[in-house]
Amino acid sequence: PCSDGRMEAPVGQHPAVSDDAMVEEVEDRSTMFSTAYTQIVHGEHNRKEENSDAAGVFKFATTFRCTACCTLFFVNFLWLILTIALAFGGLNPINDDHIGEVGLYIPDDPYQQRANAYEVAKDEADLTLTPAKCAREDSSNPITIMMMKGRFEKEGNGNALTQSGLQTLRDRENHIMDEAGWEDRCSLVYTQSYPDCTLDLGTEYPTGVGNATFSSATADGCQKPFSPVFFFEKYGDPDFEDIPGTLARIEANTVDWLSFTDMLHKDFTINNRRSKIMISQVYAGTPRHPVEFYVKDESKLARIQEGFAISYYDNKHKTNELEHLENWCDDKFATWFDNQFTKTPLRTLYSFPGYDPVSDTVISDLTLLMVSILLVILYMWAYTGSLFVTVAGIFQILMSFFGANLLYRYCWPTSYGLGYNFFTLFCALSLFIIMGIGADDIFVYWDTWNGSATHKYKSVAHRMSHVYSHACVAMAVTSATTVLAFLSNIGSPFIGIATFGVFSALLVTVNYCAVITFLPCVVLVYDKHFDHRKYWWDPCWQRCKPALLKCFAAMRCCRRAPASTDVPLVVDTTDEAKPIPDDVDKDNNGDDEKQPKDYEDPLPIFFRDKYAPFLVKHAKWILGILIAFWAVFLAFACLLEVTPFKLFELLPSTHNFHQYTFITEEWRPTSSSPLYVHVLYGLEHRTPLNTHGIATQNFVEGESGSPEWDTSFDLDSIAAQIQLHQVAEELAFTPRRGLKIDQKSGYGINQQLEGSTTGSLEDTPDGGASSSLQSAYGVQSFFHALEQWENVSVVVDEAAGSYKLRESFQSSCKPCFQTFTIDPAPSSLLPGYVDPDTDTPIETLTQDATSDLIDDCQCYGFFPIPTEVCLHETRNVSEDTLFKCSDNDENVPSQIETFLRAGSTDNDATWWTDFVFALADDFGRYERMALYDIQVQTTLSSFEGDFKLGLRMAKKWDDWMDDQNRDPDSKPLRVMAYVEGSEGWVITSLLVPSGVQNMLLSLFLAWLVLVFSTGNLITSSLATITIGMICTIVLGFIQVLGWGLGPLESILIVIVVGFSVDYTVHLADSFMGSKSLTRVDKVTDALVHTGSSVLSGAISTIGASIPMFGAEIIFFVKFGAFVFLTIALSLLYSLGFFCTLLLFVGPLGKTGNLSNYYSGIVESMHKHILELEEEQALINASRRMGTIKEGDEDDEEEGDIGIELAPNNTEEGSGVT
Repeated sequence: PCSDGRMEAPVGQHPAVSDDAMVEEVEDRSTMFSTAYTQIVHGEHNRKEENSDAAGVFKFATTFRCTACCTLFFVNFLWLILTIALAFGGLNPINDDHIGEVGLYIPDDPYQQRANAYEVAKDEADLTLTPAKCAREDSSNPITIMMMKGRFEKEGNGNALTQSGLQTLRDRENHIMDEAGWEDRCSLVYTQSYPDCTLDLGTEYPTGVGNATFSSATADGCQKPFSPVFFFEKYGDPDFEDIPGTLARIEANTVDWLSFTDMLHKDFTINNRRSKIMISQVYAGTPRHPVEFYVKDESKLARIQEGFAISYYDNKHKTNELEHLENWCDDKFATWFDNQFTKTPLRTLYSFPGYDPVSDTVISDLTLLMVSILLVILYMWAYTGSLFVTVAGIFQILMSFFGANLLYRYCWPTSYGLGYNFFTLFCALSLFIIMGIGADDIFVYWDTWNGSATHKYKSVAHRMSHVYSHACVAMAVTSATTVLAFLSNIGSPFIGIATFGVFSALLVTVNYCAVITFLPCVVLVYDKHFDHRKYWWDPCWQRCKPALLKCFAAMRCCRRAPASTDVPLVVDTTDEAKPIPDDVDKDNNGDDEKQPKDYEDPLPIFFRDKYAPFLVKHAKWILGILIAFWAVFLAFACLLEVTPFKLFELLPSTHNFHQYTFITEEWRPTSSSPLYVHVLYGLEHRTPLNTHGIATQNFVEGESGSPEWDTSFDLDSIAAQIQLHQVAEELAFTPRRGLKIDQKSGYGINQQLEGSTTGSLEDTPDGGASSSLQSAYGVQSFFHALEQWENVSVVVDEAAGSYKLRESFQSSCKPCFQTFTIDPAPSSLLPGYVDPDTDTPIETLTQDATSDLIDDCQCYGFFPIPTEVCLHETRNVSEDTLFKCSDNDENVPSQIETFLRAGSTDNDATWWTDFVFALADDFGRYERMALYDIQVQTTLSSFEGDFKLGLRMAKKWDDWMDDQNRDPDSKPLRVMAYVEGSEGWVITSLLVPSGVQNMLLSLFLAWLVLVFSTGNLITSSLATITIGMICTIVLGFIQVLGWGLGPLESILIVIVVGFSVDYTVHLADSFMGSKSLTRVDKVTDALVHTGSSVLSGAISTIGASIPMFGAEIIFFVKFGAFVFLTIALSLLYSLGFFCTLLLFVGPLGKTGNLSNYYSGIVESMHKHILELEEEQALINASRRMGTIKEGDEDDEEEGDIGIELAPNNTEEGSGVT
């Protein structure tokens, strides 16, 4: 028999087909197409009827509930198992190397490229490393004490520079110096350096005040703290009895006066002798041990002792010793400093090696995240009334985190392969975000399942199918909008924001997949095995439930109402409940379907009977108030400005770290931390950094990449030396407009050293007293420093190029010759040492001695340094003569250092290593000078936060750099200008446009998803307008709270759209799904159907954000406030503004349907297909009747269809037409 009960005709015979049968077949097929195309034309939702056929997967799930649940439990748990396995395998699935980073840097930015090139170039050209050192000869890693008088909030009040203040500072210093073990870690003072290493054991020097003496070292050789106390001892007032007189004596020495004032408040002057702060630094020493401790190779040790600059104190030794010092300081001083910090009125602020309160506080504050999760668990338990469902839901959310991380780490496509190896603190905070989103999804499915209890179904599989089609579509829309909102940040120039968006999008996606697979099975198991059962905790639960209901006024009540109650949990606005047919097997799929049950749920009743009428009654007032509220905060949002990131803002103002860092950046003189411009020669000025093969995610500021050396750079060239000398002269005395200081620009080269030719204070005519003048500026030039030592001769015969010793040469250095000649004579050459005969610069100047070489000499006596300075006379000198001909071996750095050490007043002959850098060959020998750095001090502080001012200055230096590189003939060396901090200014300048751009893109993507899901342009547009208003108000609140838009806030605004879309989207989806005919009824249906889930999701997320207000890290507090504010506004504007807006302009019928724009095309296609179907049906029917001849098939294929009816037993003339 056929499927319709008719008997099939025997083979070879055609069944008799009546006219009615043919017409019925055509109508059946037409009806099928009509139904499908009607849905397309009208844009209707194709959601399942209650009793439509359930798919096989639902039948399987309801038949094998526990099996399906356990299987999906293992699938979710597999994410964690795989993570643990990868961790044990050493593959580092969660890379915490960047956990403390913000990730706000742009690797491709030219300023960032210059910054990295400068740092890595100095590291690579490391032949200029200092030679061997005595144990703890270098001062480093200081313990800093900062005495502050009065309250931190009142900068102008209080004076710490008093006798009691200085005595208290000395007591703090002595406490550190007297600590057991400090003598093994302090910086040591030597009278003779390596290899003699003679300690200064407290040598007394006259102070110049009576018979008073002082020493710079203690009796055991430790360097005394560098502080105001030191200067008072140095100038003969160790008991601080004559503060005004001592200050006058210190002021007479410009060098000491500048050092002294750097330890005080920036407003301190000789006329204003008040300073709210005093600063002391107690130095530890490096390397901690003698050379013999690090070098075990005898031959290598011998070469070091001979003066070869061989590196032996590597990063491993430095790191180990620094960690040891940090642990020791933390153990000895952390608690003591905390106690001193709280003492008033003279408070002790501090910092010491290893002091990192931010990292320590982050760890403690992250425990609040656990509190937030616990609150979500408690609320979910109270809401569902099932610990089983709650635990399963939280498990699913947590496993989603591990699953998303594996996809992010190994599968997400990047420009450098698969996966991001960049996990920041913000990625970890995504767990907080998914707790809110995941809980919201659980509430949506739970409410839909409970709402279906008021309907009759053929089987549990049919019920599950109906619930699944409704709930999963709603969750899909909200998840899609949230995912796209996060993915909109992929285009951010900041790696931290881009990766945060990717990770959060994957997290929401994995959670959605889990909630539509695992959670339905959990609910099925609960429905069969846990619902209606009594457990040992039931009496306690029944007692506690009323109290919990009061605490969570908006939560769902799960008590079963009397059978007479006719209020459904959810008003089904799509289909009428259908009675169970008599012929339906009630034991279908092996489960007895429970009888429909009614629930007394206060929230749907409240939304239906109280809230919806309130909206209708006061719609105009509600709309007006909320629009006015938005307008006010729109005005504040327009005032929002970018604020630079300040490190002290991470902790509250009552914390030592905040006060200490703030004072360091804001209260100390600019001269204590000036901003420098580095004029660099030796690097490719256009592409100074090679980052080939380095993924953006692996880029590290100041470390990544390798320098692109300028192979044409030749420091030995006379023309090059002249160019470098002239550039420094120009910058020091005649800087171009735009670089020099003027009132309009607000920046410039620092007017620091009047009359200085070296950039150092020693040779200024008045010791820098005229630093307020603008005729000279702070420029540090290596060649200028060499000129100070080399230019010790005067002309004897200019035409012959003959020179003799300057009479005052002893003030500089001991020259090697009394007389000498330069060939060719400089006077015979054109400017720039150009040969007038060939009109080309000469390559070398030869120095010929006309007197014997002086033993123990230190300098030659002519500048610039010529290439050929190897003197034949050196073969007869003693070994004590420091400078001899160098054969380009590794002794070059050592020789330069020895040369400079001779006349250095502070015995620091290694400063030159910050200005010129040399490369070594494969054997560690000197190869060539590779990098030359002219350092220009500016009027700005290194903590300058005005990015507009900073970038304006950086652009002026770019223009100067371009002009310098335009004339390769007269200026053979290419220059690159790097302004310190410029890369940070670029980042700050892009925060606002990047954040606003990402937010607008998120809104547009959310609108597209809404258009696709609702099929209505009006509803989707109204929802997008609502979401946009929420985002605007949040930005306005940022301005009202005084936060500004800094790096931390830029991360937070990324999640605004992601958090604010859910509730509005839920209501929009429910509004469009309602079959009611009026706007009031449709809004009421949406509120009853979705309001409960929206309110529950908001309560859980807001409750989870409250513990963050107790954090110490300011960012966590802002994060909690941001989430609280965003969710509260989303709840207010979705339930208030959006619903009210729908009451006025919500679409009815086909108004605004997207199908209106393509229905004509679809209907035309529908009509054409129906015509083809009718013709095909007639052909099929005629074939069965045998009325189409075999020869007509070709005509059919050509479209010429002819039908000839065979004769039958009907009356003559009758037939089928």
